[in-house]
Formats: sequence, C-alpha cells, structure tokens
Amino acid sequence: MLPWESIFLERRPIRKASAYRAPVPVRPFLRWAGGKRQIISKLIAFAPSDLTGTTYYEPFLGAGSMFLALEPETATISDANRHLITCYRRVRDEPRKVSACLRYHIRTNSEEYYYRVRDRYNASKWSAAQAARFIYLNQTCFGGIFRVNKKGKFNVPYGWKDTPHFPTQRELVKLSERLLRASLIAGPFESVLDRAQKGDFVYLDPPYPPLNGTAYFTHYTMDRFRDDDQKRLAKLVRKLKRRGCLIMMSNADTPQIRTLYKGFTLKRISVTRFVSAKLTKHAVNELVITNY
Repeated sequence: MLPWESIFLERRPIRKASAYRAPVPVRPFLRWAGGKRQIISKLIAFAPSDLTGTTYYEPFLGAGSMFLALEPETATISDANRHLITCYRRVRDEPRKVSACLRYHIRTNSEEYYYRVRDRYNASKWSAAQAARFIYLNQTCFGGIFRVNKKGKFNVPYGWKDTPHFPTQRELVKLSERLLRASLIAGPFESVLDRAQKGDFVYLDPPYPPLNGTAYFTHYTMDRFRDDDQKRLAKLVRKLKRRGCLIMMSNADTPQIRTLYKGFTLKRISVTRFVSAKLTKHAVNELVITNY
C-alpha cells in the first residue's frame, strides 16, 4: 500500500439499490482495446427499440459502452478479465473511496510514479485503493492496453498521454447506481450466456480476429481468444437463437466471421481503429450481426 492510501480505506457498508429513477447518461470511465465509445451512436441504431421486461446480457464487457448507453433495468454483465470485473465491483460498492484514492494519483502522475503504482498494483490485493490504481494505470498506460505476462502481472509501459481522462466522483457515483442494477460476473462467456432465456437481449463484442495479421489487442488476459474460441462462440450464438434470444454482435468483417454467421443479418459499418502496436489509426470495416 502506498503511504497515503490507508486514510481512505475505513470500512463502510455496501450500498444498496434504491427505487428506480429515470436514467441519467453515464459515459465509460475506462479506455479499452476495441471499445465502442466512438461508434456507440451507430450501434444503438441496431439494438431492439424496446427492452422492457427483458434481461440484458453482455459477456465481453470491456469499457461497457453499450451497457451504459442502453441503460437496461436488469442486466447480467461479465468479462473473462477478473481485474476488470473486480474494479467494476469496487466502483459499484465504494465509488467515493475509489474517487478519493484516484484524486491523489491524478495529482502525482509522472512516468516515475506510474511504475511505482504498477509495482504496487501487481503486489496488492483488491480494495478501493486497488481499483483506483487500476483506473489510473488504464488512463496513463500505453494505448490503454491491458496486458499481463505469463505470471498474470500487468506489464504495459507508461503511455505519455497528454490529457488522460480520469472519472470524477460524480461520474463514479452515477456509474455505481447503474451497476447496482446488474449482476457482475468474472468468467467465460459460456457460463454466463447459459442463463439467457427467450426474449432476453444479448450483445456480444468478442476480441476480434486479427486484421491482415496486424491486430494486437486480442489478448488481455492470460488466455488468448483464438479461432477455436470464435467457433465455440458462433455455436453458442446459434443455440441462443434457437432458444428465442435477441442477439446483436460486433465483430471484424472477415471471411471467417461471415462464414460463421451465415444466415444472420450482417450490416457493415466503417470505423477508425488502432490496428497495430504502433498505434496507427486506420479506417476498417466491422460487422453488426443480428438475428432480428
């Protein structure tokens, strides 16, 4: 623990969801490879117009742009990245503590300080202070990438970002209110999607297959999302379709993906992405895949 952090960590009761109120827009508080913040207005147009009475499922949560934009009343959101989901849980339960710790990181940010925090992050257990470290590292590391080595240690270098965006306490409290209405699960997509029932809406944004061999962000846990995983996912999506779920997916526009989802509605959209380790932006085509 960094010396100043203990003053923010007195125990407080976990917050409970209050009566439902009209939603207030909340933006993502993290940078995430393949994130949908810049194209969310395009994607929303493909979502069902009425989600009343349904449960929303998103098993590749990342920065959560779609979840936050749709503002579902009931949701099950998950990711294979346990660091990510644990951070969400701490923001849900202790947004003010997380914000208090984060404010010090913001004031102290520098390259030397970044590596001190990274070392502490890799040596610490989860707490509100650890969630603040996660957010700080996410906003100041190279490209917003989350990458771990074979030992599961975060090893992304400092990013020299001119104006990193750190969420305010108000933003974290708003996010907490959204998360109190969702089940947060760390685990593989199969275990989560098995719960989806007829009429539920499932949004899928899996790690994309490489574009011309240049995509670099398909690994952000100790495991990789390989061709076999894409095939397993496609098989499960067809099972959900037979069950009567409403399905929407974002994926790369490649021959493999078009073949795996033959018979679904495929719509092409143009987006600008970082597709190499040099963080060079390119205009690429992506697919929005639906069964409705």
